[in-house]
Amino acid sequence: MKNILELCALLCLLLAGCTENNPGLSGATSETTNGIAVVVLDDANRPLAQASVTLYTKTSLSAVETSISDSAGTAKFEKSSETCAGGNCFVEGIAGADSSLMSWSSLSLTENSAPSKISLLPSSSLMLRTGAGDSSLENLFANLRLESTPYIANRSGDEYVFAHVPAGLFNVIAGDSMVAEVSLEPGAVADTLVRLPGVTREFVFEDFEDGDSLNNIAKVYSNYGWYYIAKDGATLLKPDSTKGFAAAIESEPGHGKALSLQFVPGDSGYVLLGTHLGLDTGYYDLSGLTAIRLTVNGDCEFDVALEHYREVLDNNFHKSLWNVKVAEGWREVVLRPGKEMLDDNSYQVAWSEISKEIGFFSIFIKSGSYLKIDQIVFEGIDIVSP
Repeated sequence: MKNILELCALLCLLLAGCTENNPGLSGATSETTNGIAVVVLDDANRPLAQASVTLYTKTSLSAVETSISDSAGTAKFEKSSETCAGGNCFVEGIAGADSSLMSWSSLSLTENSAPSKISLLPSSSLMLRTGAGDSSLENLFANLRLESTPYIANRSGDEYVFAHVPAGLFNVIAGDSMVAEVSLEPGAVADTLVRLPGVTREFVFEDFEDGDSLNNIAKVYSNYGWYYIAKDGATLLKPDSTKGFAAAIESEPGHGKALSLQFVPGDSGYVLLGTHLGLDTGYYDLSGLTAIRLTVNGDCEFDVALEHYREVLDNNFHKSLWNVKVAEGWREVVLRPGKEMLDDNSYQVAWSEISKEIGFFSIFIKSGSYLKIDQIVFEGIDIVSP
């Protein structure tokens, strides 16, 4: 009997030892026997293999260790448990061609808890404009960074480009100062103006708040204001010939006053909305322009053109032209010199050819039924002078 009792006691000790060392029985943990485990998921909550996962310290934002996720989506780190203790690390996940999927978050380590999980979502791109004129470029920082991340964009001309960053809410830092806050949706292509005191230049060409037909250059230099024409079978419903341009300026919730156009382009017609910058053959030097910014709402496609002052033939002018497609709902449109559409047959030329002698601002509406315009802003210049 004594031998039987001793044998039973020995078996119990052996079974207890096996249970304590079997992670399947004791529960999963974010700290493995030799380090840390992170499970990588895609946007459908499925394990994602071959993702690059990197741990960064929160104090110095330096990379601690990188691991590749296995077929179960698990990335294991052998050396980082002490470094990342107490929530001292961020975790970055990157997957897909050209960093198409990304994530950035704090690493949460809790003893005897399940491994940390991160979800990789479509990465975003972020372009930050400064609106700095050529004379102010030397006052710009060499780079901007997203606070508490390793993501840095070097200056190119008057702007900074983050080609691939995770979705999320970030503070933009210049030197030791926050200059902007950006919210990036998954897969977003964001193009945002960062206003830097003493550097950013903007001229509000038109905001329609005064309710008249004159653009804002007329406050300093005389011009003939806005005109509108329906061409080649198109019909302009608003404004009409009886009530005039001012009747199409209406109050819009959250936008103050805005121009509201209604039209029927027809099979091959278009509506022209335009304004002289000056009088008759006057022209203006807009070569410092870094972007045109419009706030619009509509269901149409239209072209925006800055046109040379000198007529080429039969009321045609050399022009730099940009195409815009809008859907219902207010949004900001940014048009950039250097990215204009070229077509010799339609007198569309490079911005550099005409930028010093601009006579007209024009909008050619080619489809849809309505267009609302809240603001038209010239970036890179703070005054328009002949």
